[in-house]
Amino acid sequence: MEKIISKASVIRGSAVALFVLALAIETLGSENHALNLIKKAMDKFPQNRTLHLHASRLYLKKGQVDSAVIHWKKAVGSENIGSFLYWLDNSQKHFLLSGRSNQINEELNGPDKLSGTIRKWPVKQQPLNDMGLSLLERGYVSEALQVFLKDLQKGKEDPSLLFNIGLSFSKLNRHEEALEYYERAQSMGLNNPGLLNNKGYSLFSMGRFEEALTCYELARGLAPNDYIILNNLAACYLKNNQLDRAENCFNAAVKNNPGDATLENNLAMCLETMGKTREAINHYDKALFMAKNIKVKKKILFNKIICLIKLKSYHEALAACDSMPHDDSEFEIWGMRAELLNELGRIEEAAESYRKAMGLTG
Repeated sequence: MEKIISKASVIRGSAVALFVLALAIETLGSENHALNLIKKAMDKFPQNRTLHLHASRLYLKKGQVDSAVIHWKKAVGSENIGSFLYWLDNSQKHFLLSGRSNQINEELNGPDKLSGTIRKWPVKQQPLNDMGLSLLERGYVSEALQVFLKDLQKGKEDPSLLFNIGLSFSKLNRHEEALEYYERAQSMGLNNPGLLNNKGYSLFSMGRFEEALTCYELARGLAPNDYIILNNLAACYLKNNQLDRAENCFNAAVKNNPGDATLENNLAMCLETMGKTREAINHYDKALFMAKNIKVKKKILFNKIICLIKLKSYHEALAACDSMPHDDSEFEIWGMRAELLNELGRIEEAAESYRKAMGLTG
């Protein structure tokens, strides 16, 4: 009891009673009630570091690592994420798993999408039925989800199954439901980089960027050289207007997976956002050289053209536009070409492109 009173001495006012009661209830084994009381105390004193530290500890005991990090950062500062990882590593809790060994495959989103990248394939479940995994790998997401849900109804709940259900919901853009299952998997002990990355993706897609950033930062701490996590973290930094950090992460992603056109494109988009347009053009050119898929190449070239227009390099932009393979149905390209011709004073040619942009091909 003396220890509880000593801890309470750093908190003032009516929050003291809530804090003392929370510590007492925790000693009786009711961690959920204790956490709820700490939350009420934080409502009264949102800047109190001691309250956030104990909230972090309770979330960690519940296996909710990313929530623990949010309060750890409020207690000791975001620059001390490394000390949290050290604390996590030395806590010897059963819920921190190793991470990558059970993941089958991964794939980046298309090039001009500076959003989170979901890990496409699930965690293997043994001895559960592999039918859901096979369906998911072949792109039959709804069918796979039904198989996973039936496994769950049969009482086969384990964290890998919950993860795969969450992954299926994510791929169907049902992110609130995905979060529910990711968090259930966390509460059962799954807190590896793959889960944290995918949870970050769902949070990002829902516009909850600060929470997504916490997931990605923790995932990076557990897998510092993972280029997918680096890409996602960079995109999140960009959304949070932390441009220097975004650039550093994109550079690290490119370094860790050389030859990836998508990563080069994303780095170029970041540099363009920062006003480093000439440098961005160099990376767009690298991405174009690396790209093998014609659709990917066209998207990158489109991004480059927009960047050239920002530089008022209209002749260069028009040449890039004319080099892009397209047909009369691609109205956006014709519209862009028309604007460039008009800017260069080539009025008759611009009029013809405007006609095609409006679908008047006859």
